[in-house]
Amino acid sequence: MVTPTGAIGAHALARRLGAWRPTGPRPLYLALADGLRVLLLDGRVPVGTAVPSERALADALEVSRTTVAGAYAVLRDGGHLQSRQGARSVLVLPVDVPAEPFDNGSEADRHRLNIAAPSAPDQVVHEAYRYALDAAPAYLTGPGVYPQGLRGLAETVARRYVDRGLPTRPEQILVTAGAQHGLRVVLDTLVAAGERVVVESPTYSGTLQAISRARARAVALPLDAEHGWDLDHLESILRLQRPRLVCLIVDFHNPTGLLLDIAGRIRLGELSARYGVPIVIDETLVELGLDRDAPPPVASFAPPGAQIITLGSTSKTVWSGLRVGWIRTATPPDAFAVARYDLGVSGAVMDQLAAAYALERLGEFLPDRLASLRTSRAVAREAIDDALPGATTIPGVGGLCLWVRLPRPAATATAAAAADLGVRLTPGSGFTVVGGLDRFIRIPYTLPVVELRAAVDLVGQAYRRVVGDAGTSSRAGSEVPDGLATRLVV
Repeated sequence: MVTPTGAIGAHALARRLGAWRPTGPRPLYLALADGLRVLLLDGRVPVGTAVPSERALADALEVSRTTVAGAYAVLRDGGHLQSRQGARSVLVLPVDVPAEPFDNGSEADRHRLNIAAPSAPDQVVHEAYRYALDAAPAYLTGPGVYPQGLRGLAETVARRYVDRGLPTRPEQILVTAGAQHGLRVVLDTLVAAGERVVVESPTYSGTLQAISRARARAVALPLDAEHGWDLDHLESILRLQRPRLVCLIVDFHNPTGLLLDIAGRIRLGELSARYGVPIVIDETLVELGLDRDAPPPVASFAPPGAQIITLGSTSKTVWSGLRVGWIRTATPPDAFAVARYDLGVSGAVMDQLAAAYALERLGEFLPDRLASLRTSRAVAREAIDDALPGATTIPGVGGLCLWVRLPRPAATATAAAAADLGVRLTPGSGFTVVGGLDRFIRIPYTLPVVELRAAVDLVGQAYRRVVGDAGTSSRAGSEVPDGLATRLVV
C-alpha cells in the first residue's frame, strides 16, 4: 500500500474535475473514473493523494454513492487507486507505467499531443556539439563550474537583445537550465510561501507547476481571444490584491498563440512602476512568429522604477533537448545568481557552448523552421475541421499550438478517451488556475504532418465517443451567442 503524501477534500476534488459529466449515453461512473484518471495523469492531483470517501465525494458532486463506488472500482481495476481497510484510498500510477513516460515500448506508439516542442534542426545541433567538443579544451584545466554561465553565451544573448532594441550587457544575463528553471530561480528569490503571483488564464502548465512548488498562490488574469490581455483587470488585481509577482507570456502565448501589442507592453511597464511589482516576461516563443514578428521586448518600454525580468530559452527555437536558458534583468542579477547556485551550482559547459553556437546561427535554420510550422499549422487546422465539426480555433499568430474550442464542454473526458486510443492530450483545465475551460483542448502542430492528421482524427473519435455524433454538428457549435464563442474564460 502506498503511503499517502497528502489528501484532497471532496469539494476541492469536485472543483478540479470541472465539467466531467457526459452529455451522451456514456455511464456516469465511467465518465467520473475518466475524469479522476486524467487529473492524476495531468499532475493536477499528485500521485499518492488520498481521495475523499465515497459518501463525501458523492455529496460534493451531487451523485449517488453507487456512482462514486463504481468509479473507484474502475480506477482500482486499472491500477490507479489503492485501497486498504480502515484507510483512505490513494491515487497511484500502474506499476508498469513510469511517472515520466519514456519514448520507448508502448509510449513510442503514442501520439504526443501533450508536448509542444519541435524536433531538432539536425545539422545545426550536430555542428553545435562538434563546436563544443573543439572549444572544450580551453575549459578543461579549470573546475568546469560557472555559476552565472559562460561569458561567451552571455555575450551572444546580450547581442540578441541589442538587435531587438533592448540595450543589454553580458553582466545583465544569468544563464539557467531553461526558462522553467529560470522561473523557479525568480520565484525562489522573490516570492514567499502564500504570496500571490498573477498568471494568465489559460497559461503554460509549467508556469502553474512552478508557482505551486513555490507554495505561492496563483491569481488568474483572464485572457480573451478577441481582446487579448485585459490590463485594466490586471491593474485592479494589482491595486486590490497586491501580488508579489506577475508572470506573463506575451509573445505567441502558450497555448493561444496571441501576441501583445506595443501599447500593451508600454502599459505593463507603467503598471510595474506604479505598483512596485516585478513582472516576469517569458520570451521562450519570441522567435516563432508565423504571421508577424514580435514587437521589441517589454523591458525596452520600461519607465524608471519598473521591474521587468525577462526569461529566454533555446528549448522552442532550437531544441528542447538543449536545456539552456537565461534571465535578463535591468541590473546585474546578483540575488538571482545566489538562488541559481542553490538550485543547481552551474550549467553544463558543453550545452552552453552548443547553445551559443546555435543562437549565433539562428538565421541559417529559423526561416525553414517557420515555413515548416506554417505548413503544419495549416494541416492541423484542416484536420480539426474534418475531425471536430463545430470546433473553432483561436486566431493566434505564432507559437507551436492551436487553442481549440470544442462544441461541448467535454475536454477532460475527451482527453481520457483519447488516451485509450493512443493519444496523449491535455484538456483546457490543465492550463488554468481555477479549473474550468472544459470546452478547450490544446493541439500542438509539432508532430510530422502525417502523424498529426492521424492524431487529430483520433481526438475527433474520442470526442464523439464521449458526446455522441450529435456533439460534433455545426449546430452544437452554436450553443452560445457568436460574441461569446471565442472567449477563453468560460
